[in-house]
Amino acid sequence: MFYDSHCHLDMLSKPELAQALTCAKKKGVGEMISCSTSFASNERNLEIATLHSEVKAALGLYPIDALGFNEEQLTRAFDFFKKNIARKEVAAVGEVGLDYKLCVNKEEQEKQVRLFRKFIALSNESKKPIVVHSRFAQRQALTILSEEGAKKVLLHSFTDSSKLMKQTLESNFFISVGMNLLRDEEVQKRIASFPLDHLLFETDSPIRFGEEKALPESVLLVAEKVAQLKNLPLAEAESAQEKNFRKLFGSK
Repeated sequence: MFYDSHCHLDMLSKPELAQALTCAKKKGVGEMISCSTSFASNERNLEIATLHSEVKAALGLYPIDALGFNEEQLTRAFDFFKKNIARKEVAAVGEVGLDYKLCVNKEEQEKQVRLFRKFIALSNESKKPIVVHSRFAQRQALTILSEEGAKKVLLHSFTDSSKLMKQTLESNFFISVGMNLLRDEEVQKRIASFPLDHLLFETDSPIRFGEEKALPESVLLVAEKVAQLKNLPLAEAESAQEKNFRKLFGSK
């Protein structure tokens, strides 16, 4: 069985979703974590997870989207998260974190940090893992996770630095690798030497990589590439990621 640890099924239309889930099942994808970015996507992901047992929702706010929220909206959002985080359809807090690429000033960075700390607290209190976005702020994200005592962490697409990837092992965090593995030789080198017991696979569906739109079934391509890079049978890579997925997200 294969698992897509980070996708955005709420971005698909209902016909697209139905087709994506059918194709994923045919390819042996057993479960998908659909990460939220906004008010609407949180509600949509909960709806999808309620209707489809193979989908679990992650509740959160994308760091750039969260910058547009005023304090009243943020209070309402966290009330929603606290009310729904214990539901069986919810597997994690996410997608949350830091994105300094599009920040225009220090004030926006500080707001992201404050919200990230709140999301880590929500993860710790609920004992559900946190799915972390950390563009142009990977070192800062690791520091904050450590300061806040985060326990169950998946660092989404965290493949830009061998040194920082090694640091995640010291914290016993997991990282996920996605479609960029198929074409990026530098990422391939890093993944080839990264321990399989802290690695998960993702698609970030339905984001496009090159000319192709990723779908949950595409996680099989990632698994095959990992197996090739590590000179392992596909079944061994499959078994390892299933064990990792269950360790982080729990039983279905």
